[in-house]
Amino acid sequence: MSNHNKIFLFSFFRMSMAIIPVMVPFFQSLGLSMTQVFQLQAIFGIGILLLEIPTGYIADLFGRKKALILGSFFAGVGFTYLIFAHSFIQLAIYELILSLAFSLISGSDVSLIYDSYRSDERHLATRGLANLQMAMVLGEASSSILGGILVMWSFDYVLWATAIGLWMPFFISLTLEETQTEVMDRHTHWQNFKEMFIHVFRSDDHILRLTFINMVMWSLATYFAVWIYQKYWEVQGVELRYFGILWAIHSLLVGLIGKLIYRLEQFLGAITLLWGLSLCAFFGYFGMGMASGFIGVACALFFPFIRGITQVLLRDALNWRTPAKFRSTVNSAQSFCFRLGFALFGPLVGYSLDHGGMRTTLNVLGLVFGVLAILVLRPLIRALRNSQG
Repeated sequence: MSNHNKIFLFSFFRMSMAIIPVMVPFFQSLGLSMTQVFQLQAIFGIGILLLEIPTGYIADLFGRKKALILGSFFAGVGFTYLIFAHSFIQLAIYELILSLAFSLISGSDVSLIYDSYRSDERHLATRGLANLQMAMVLGEASSSILGGILVMWSFDYVLWATAIGLWMPFFISLTLEETQTEVMDRHTHWQNFKEMFIHVFRSDDHILRLTFINMVMWSLATYFAVWIYQKYWEVQGVELRYFGILWAIHSLLVGLIGKLIYRLEQFLGAITLLWGLSLCAFFGYFGMGMASGFIGVACALFFPFIRGITQVLLRDALNWRTPAKFRSTVNSAQSFCFRLGFALFGPLVGYSLDHGGMRTTLNVLGLVFGVLAILVLRPLIRALRNSQG
C-alpha cells in the first residue's frame, strides 16, 4: 500500500469517533450544562494553545511520522480514558489528553501529503488534500451512523466502539514512510521561529497572511455551529437516534464540497467561492435562528459548505505558499490561533445558550461573522483581484 493510501486510511480511522454526534447529550447525561460543555471545549483549546506550535515544530524537526505515531497513541489513550470519566474534572483531563494527541497530529498529516509533490504539481497536491478531507469525513460519517445506532442501547457501547476505533491509527502510523524534505536546523530554534513568523506575517505575500487570518475566522464560524448542532436538534424535537444520521449527512457534505473544490474553482473562480463563505454564514446562523423545525435543521447545512471551502481552498493556499521546512509549524500556528479564539469566546457562547436562549445566540453569531466578513474577507478578495490584474 502506498504512503498516500496509508495516510488516507489513518485519517479515516482517526475521525471514526462514534461518540461525536451524541457528545453533547452524553455530557448532559453526566449532569453538565451547556456552559460546562463549552468550558470543556475551552480547556481542550487551552491545551492546544500550549502544545500546538511546539508539537508542529517537533514534526518539522524530527519528522511527520514520529509526530503521527505519538499523536495517535495519545488519542487511543484519551478515548479509552473517557469510558471511565464521569466528573467534570475527569472530563477535563480527557480533554487535555486529547489536546496533546490532536496537537501532534495537526498539520503533520497535511504536510506529509504536500511533501510528496514537486513545485509544479499543485493540482495533484490539491486533489491529495481533497482526498484526505474525504477520508476524514467518510470516517466521521460512518462512525456517526454507528454511534446513532449504539446510543439506542447505551452510551457505554458508543464509548467502547470509539475507543477501539481510535487505536487503529496508531498501528497504521507505524507503517508510514517518512518523506525526505528540507528540515530546519535543530540548534537555532529562535531563528527558526523568527523565519517562520516573518514569512507569514512580515513578508510581501499579503495573500498568505490574509489566508492565514481567514482560515482562523471561518474555522471558528463552523466550530461554534458544530457545538451548537446537537443542542439545536434537541430544541427542535429531533430524536436522539437520528443524531448520527444528521451528523453523517453534514460530514459527507463537507467531503463532497472538498472533492469538488478544484472543479468549482476552475469554473467559478476562487473569489466567488470566498464570497460564498460569508453568504453561507449569513444563511446558516440567521436561518437557524429565525426558522424552526425542518427548515431550521436544513439551514445548518450551510456550514458544511464553509468547512469544505476552508479546509481545502484556503488550506491549499496556505500550504502551497509555505516552505516544506516549517509547513507543520505554520499549520500548527493557524490551529493555535483558532483554538485561542475558541478558548476566549467559546464559554461566552455556552453562557449565552444557557441564559440568552438559542435564537438570540444564533442571531448574534450571524451578526458577528457578518461584520468579520467585511473586515477580514474583503481584504483577501481585494488582494486576489490585484494579483490577477
